Amino acid sequence: MEVSINSGRDPSIPAVAKQLTDYLGHLDQDVFVCRSHDVAGRDDILSPPFDDSFWNGPPLHGVVLRGELAEWSCDAVGWLAEVVADSVAQLGVRSPLLLTVARAFSTG
Repeated sequence: MEVSINSGRDPSIPAVAKQLTDYLGHLDQDVFVCRSHDVAGRDDILSPPFDDSFWNGPPLHGVVLRGELAEWSCDAVGWLAEVVADSVAQLGVRSPLLLTVARAFSTG
């Protein structure tokens, strides 16, 4: 699965990408296992279904986390969104975020 976290015009998310993956890796949980991360460019992000003025868009500064979710359910995705939001807040990010969670299908 892929979790895209974008801070819009604020470059704060790419600045804490490594700390975020380290932070998530040290949590005592078995719901989401982060395998890798990449800084995402504007072309790597799906356009949000609402106007950019609603949050802090356009989506210019982002990170994509790739990993495994224990189950594909509203509960697991909601838990992940809460943990990501809390984790980036612990790292000092104060910008509104655009969070997108998507299944990543294997090609092989």
